[in-house]
Amino acid sequence: APPDLTVMAKARTYTRGFPTFLFDIFTQYQEQGPDYIYALIAEGYLKDGEKPPISVEEGLNYNKYMAGQKIAMMAPLNDDQVDYADGSPKTRQQYAKDVTAFLMWAAEPKLEQRKQLGFNVMIFLIVFAGLLYLTKKKVWADVKAH
Repeated sequence: APPDLTVMAKARTYTRGFPTFLFDIFTQYQEQGPDYIYALIAEGYLKDGEKPPISVEEGLNYNKYMAGQKIAMMAPLNDDQVDYADGSPKTRQQYAKDVTAFLMWAAEPKLEQRKQLGFNVMIFLIVFAGLLYLTKKKVWADVKAH
């Protein structure tokens, strides 16, 4: 059966260690899942006239990015299928970027709000820690150290 791309954007991910995961707050881009989907639908299929380097059974298609390099899904995108009002290029790569962005959004529709809330909480905690430190200095200013 063709792969379910609706969950692949979120499922194909990795855990980033400290401190690199902190920079994810500022970027709204998640690598691996979307990159894999883009490669799968935009770059993985053969161009017209090319022969696959392996034998492919009837009903399957060659895709160099799919596990086993065989996939039941035909190439879903071709050039000049959709006209953009803003003049974006009508290429398979542009369509794949749009589809990939939508699939990532469908996997995590609240990602942007969640990251914004996390950023606001971190700012609040930093300000709160600073105020607590200044309060401690003021309260204990009269106590002399021995």
